[in-house]
Amino acid sequence: MSKRKKPGQQSRARFSGRRTVVVDLLEIGASHGSLTLRAGRDDGQLVCIVLPAPVLPSFMESLGHARLDAEEDYWRVIHHVTTSTPGNGPGGVPRVVERWLLAQNWSSVLAAAADDAPDSLALISHVGHIGLRLAPPYTTGRALTIFDPLQFQRLERSLLHACHTAHEQAVKSPRHPLETAALALRHISSQPWPPPAQPTLPSQEEAAAYMQGRYEAFQRRSPYIRAESNTLSLPAESP
Repeated sequence: MSKRKKPGQQSRARFSGRRTVVVDLLEIGASHGSLTLRAGRDDGQLVCIVLPAPVLPSFMESLGHARLDAEEDYWRVIHHVTTSTPGNGPGGVPRVVERWLLAQNWSSVLAAAADDAPDSLALISHVGHIGLRLAPPYTTGRALTIFDPLQFQRLERSLLHACHTAHEQAVKSPRHPLETAALALRHISSQPWPPPAQPTLPSQEEAAAYMQGRYEAFQRRSPYIRAESNTLSLPAESP
């Protein structure tokens, strides 16, 4: 996880050669003993992710910490972005937030995060959002997926169910986890995107009520204190 940075500071440095997607749509499932995530946008951008059952306990623990950590900055960031930039252009508010997120200094955060192995997997909280750094065998190529922390909050039940299913599948499979992960990745990569059957979107009133409820829950809980060992040392940025 990274040091926090004030909203408004921006950098357009490259993201270490990684394909970067700010996630709007998230499809969760289980296949061949792996948790499967298809993360992308409705314009066709997609990152297919498979997490074999043996890595799920540590991943879910890290995700819980990253979600709480990101939310410490999330509401301030969203307020800053949505009040400082008009959201009435193409794509509305989601595209405004996406452009702002892509302009933040993710490259320095990735460079500061340990990358001891080519297949390293890291969850990073930065500017109120969660970055998932990926490389094979968890996906094809190198990628960075950027999530709104409320996505994982909203889909927590589906995520836990898919993890349970993946564990059950893995127990019954005689194959090595890397082999089953390859099978799962091949399977989800062959499916159409966006998914043909998409969930019904909430109305504007329902979405506003949900966000208000999450904000009130955030205000009621104790502040999340990040472990010092999880704070990255980032270079100072030019004003």
